[in-house]
Amino acid sequence: MMDKAGPADAPDATRLSPGEIAYHDFTHAPDGLNDDEVRVFLGQIADVVSAGRDRELRLEERVLELEAELDEVRGQGGPAPPGAGDAPDPRAQALFARLRAEDAASAAEPTPDKPPKATPVAEPPAVAVTEPEPAPAEPEADDAEPEAEPSADDVVRARRDEILEPLIGELVRAAKRVLQDEQNLLLDGARRARARVEPDRLLPDLVEHRDAWVTLLAPALDAAYSGGRAAVGRPQKSADAPERVRNDLAAALIAPLRERLSTTLTSVIAEGPYESSVELHRELASAVSARYREWRAADLEIRLGDALAAAYARGSYDGAPSGASLRWVVDVGQRCPDCEDNSLEPTMKGQSFPTGQPHPPAHPGCRCLVVVVDA
Repeated sequence: MMDKAGPADAPDATRLSPGEIAYHDFTHAPDGLNDDEVRVFLGQIADVVSAGRDRELRLEERVLELEAELDEVRGQGGPAPPGAGDAPDPRAQALFARLRAEDAASAAEPTPDKPPKATPVAEPPAVAVTEPEPAPAEPEADDAEPEAEPSADDVVRARRDEILEPLIGELVRAAKRVLQDEQNLLLDGARRARARVEPDRLLPDLVEHRDAWVTLLAPALDAAYSGGRAAVGRPQKSADAPERVRNDLAAALIAPLRERLSTTLTSVIAEGPYESSVELHRELASAVSARYREWRAADLEIRLGDALAAAYARGSYDGAPSGASLRWVVDVGQRCPDCEDNSLEPTMKGQSFPTGQPHPPAHPGCRCLVVVVDA
């Protein structure tokens, strides 16, 4: 009745199949079900769930490794020979083929949550349908209106995006690797804590956590800040972002993640007591992995974009001459009432805009910037 299909690090561990879980028969006792048998069965289910979670973590780590290999392949590609056009790099093709093979093998393996994939039923042959002859295109009117010229604000936003967009891709990949290391360290700390788990002690020290992200973000923040200074005509030999700006942006980026992790750890611990520290660690691993997975998929790229946009705006503000008149330029896709109010009239550098900010951002997700108003 048992399948030998445990996790890779425990090949001899037994695992219940989905059918055994759904249709398990218990021995009846005079007062209900046999408590010992129920307890053993629940432990077996917990092992199945734990094996699935371990496999998911291994797959996530493998994806990160393959992304790193792909980056290396792209970096070593070199210039294409004459006439090669857009021919794909054979090393990249081999890497993608291996990724597809691993994905197909993972999809074919039965898991506690997903039965084996059914063999697809062959579809009936398609009936040929004769397409009607396309109607001749109507000649364009001679008086068609020309496309509107981009406004001055469009030009300013486009210049900013040209600087920031190339920075975000590599930064996201590097940040995902840092998050995976953080997740592993947090779960390892929970295992070493045994039954006494304190959320505040599991999370990294706030200053050390911030400094680690400053190290990761610094090159991209410096490039964004320098681009902002150059946009107002104040380039200088060394235009790296000030240390205080780096620290503030890194702290703002990790603050929501720390809050979610603290809430999650507190919630899991409060749901106890647990029968053993092993059961507690399983619940912690599941909840913490879910939070990190959610952050990587839904929040990470947006938060990194916010940090780069804020560094660019701060560079423009710092690069503006003292006493200059500054105009708040709203972003097309991130408008809000405060930003609209700030854009109504110029404000002298050193004074606050109508809603109280000296410069963007005005709120999370704000992608506004400032420009110097010509005299």
